[in-house]
Amino acid sequence: MIHMPKSIVIPSSLNGKYLREACEAKSEIVLLSGVNIGNLGSFVEYIHAHHKKAYIHIDITGGFRPDEVGIQLLKNMFHLDGVISTNMHALTRARAIKLETIYRLFLFDSRSLERAAGAMSDGQFSAIEILPSGYALSEYDKIRKYAGDTKLIAGGFIRSEKNISDIFAAGFWGVTTSDRQLWQYGVNRS
Repeated sequence: MIHMPKSIVIPSSLNGKYLREACEAKSEIVLLSGVNIGNLGSFVEYIHAHHKKAYIHIDITGGFRPDEVGIQLLKNMFHLDGVISTNMHALTRARAIKLETIYRLFLFDSRSLERAAGAMSDGQFSAIEILPSGYALSEYDKIRKYAGDTKLIAGGFIRSEKNISDIFAAGFWGVTTSDRQLWQYGVNRS
């Protein structure tokens, strides 16, 4: 279970860019997106040296395969703390070896939300990220009903502090963004 204050902005460092700034953010988590297995180890070491947790978006990690061996490597060789993915099988494997898991759910239409309802209600994930943030915000009540007590994160098209404030006011636990101008924003209330 992710133990962090509510209303936190989780920085997403694309290809390792602005990793220093991401590690200076209020969030205890830094999300790595678009990295590869060749640079993953050094990025994770850097994040851990700043007393942060390193999470990786496994769907867009170069040279990585989310099978049983790949997931084991993330924990045992790269010492990651958590993973984010749309791949339920990979998340199940990660959870089995005690990695934190964030299920990434894209809302295309009302059917995509209904299809994901069963997965959300199982309580099997540390958190659920819903994208894009505009749809996440407008569908919050339904999502909360399906997700139970699971932490909810909004992501995608996070453009302003007002956008973040509206998301937190709706009840979301956090947001993810690659916009480094927003990484220091966060109410940090429990």
